[in-house]
Amino acid sequence: MADNIYQQSVLNKSRNDKFKLVFQIPNALKKINTREDRSNSRVIQDSLQFAIYGTVVPAITVPALEIRYAGSTLYNSTHSKSSYPPVTVNFTIDNEYNNYWVIYKWLNLLHDQYSGTFDYDGLIQDDVFRDYQTDLTIYGLDEYNNEVIKFTYTKAFPTDVGGITFNYREGTEIESSFTFVYSQMHTQLLV
Repeated sequence: MADNIYQQSVLNKSRNDKFKLVFQIPNALKKINTREDRSNSRVIQDSLQFAIYGTVVPAITVPALEIRYAGSTLYNSTHSKSSYPPVTVNFTIDNEYNNYWVIYKWLNLLHDQYSGTFDYDGLIQDDVFRDYQTDLTIYGLDEYNNEVIKFTYTKAFPTDVGGITFNYREGTEIESSFTFVYSQMHTQLLV
């Protein structure tokens, strides 16, 4: 068993949000990015922050191939990964709803709320897929809020944004979630 170099239990959590989500907005949304004009037709990338309190790192599966011969079974690897399942991220909404708004506008780019079409505002020019996809990175934090592991999801885009439940009796922060799909997941330990 490895020695614990910390004077504190590695299972001790001082905060609920032990993950950090970092990403660049996709190229199409960069065209409506602003620094100060908060409006229905803009997003504010600089205010985009996600305090993540829950996520699921998907299972990685390299299935086996069953080969039947003479009443016996031999297993070999298929040497290919199964497709990754969608990932849902739970987050706290900021006090001006800017982080929720970015995900909402991203989904609206994929299917406009009024016209029911893709890219109604004409934000995508040349590379259709690359313009609405981006890499999302989730960092796992230790008890001292240091980054210890990194999960990068490539060519990601959201498929839904969760509902918002207002409850003024409990006095807790407003929370939501969003689900995204992606092409690959890369994992890296950070020292």
